[in-house]
Amino acid sequence: MKKMFYKIILIIIKILLMPLFRIKISGLENLENNKKIIICANHKSLLDPIFLAISLPMKINFMAKKELFENPVFAFILKSLYAFPVDRNGLDLKALRYAVSLVDDGKVLGIFPEGTRVKEVKRENVKDGVAFVALKAKADILPIEIISSYKLFRRTDIIIKKAVSVDKFLSLKNKEAMKKMTDEVFDNIYENHTIIERESKWK
Repeated sequence: MKKMFYKIILIIIKILLMPLFRIKISGLENLENNKKIIICANHKSLLDPIFLAISLPMKINFMAKKELFENPVFAFILKSLYAFPVDRNGLDLKALRYAVSLVDDGKVLGIFPEGTRVKEVKRENVKDGVAFVALKAKADILPIEIISSYKLFRRTDIIIKKAVSVDKFLSLKNKEAMKKMTDEVFDNIYENHTIIERESKWK
């Protein structure tokens, strides 16, 4: 029932949004189905997780702020779409452990590293939760850059980057490993961004 609901909703959304936002996907060759991965992308709009869900061939289990689950109807929809809650105030160890267990089970985890929508590109906005999960689960991080004005009939680019391999960070001390891995993810998901959105250049 849940799987069928997910597939039907995804098909409907894909048919509607692909032409409305002129979604262009690049970098699909960087997907590796035989490895544990965590999807990590920049986040400016509520549409971002939807864009990712309809652009990638795998089912993504998104981590979402717990406030979104307070409405019973919305909570049902989110859970049906395989999202799970996280408390952004402090370190939510329960959510992080659950995230690690998902990845260990071979499922694909989706995280927006800032933890919420942001308007400005700032390294200090990025939390190290995604690196924590990657190191615990020994999973690679797949950075994805979303470039969009979020306006109808304007082009949206979904750029899938090469995975950030967890292997090169495993020999480092935990704090240093998380910082360096987070730095590399940040550089990837904002590679084509500037502080001021270059909206006019993306037609």
